[in-house]
Amino acid sequence: MTLFTYISHNIDRIKFDMRIGIVSCALMKHWQIYSRYDYYKRLGNSQYNAIIYCCNDFQVAQSWVYLIIKKMEAEI
Repeated sequence: MTLFTYISHNIDRIKFDMRIGIVSCALMKHWQIYSRYDYYKRLGNSQYNAIIYCCNDFQVAQSWVYLIIKKMEAEI
């Protein structure tokens, strides 16, 4: 199971953990960026184009999106 899949299935628990301070708020931002990347990939865009579109949507650097993708696709 990847980190993205785990968060997607346990979103309510993750939000509760963020409210009480166990989980960093950055994790939810990373999940949002990866969700948008996944959305663009499912539309038929290449990986590079999907990353460029995410960078434009969230105003982040390409290298940052690559790191988030690697983090979210990692097995937990």
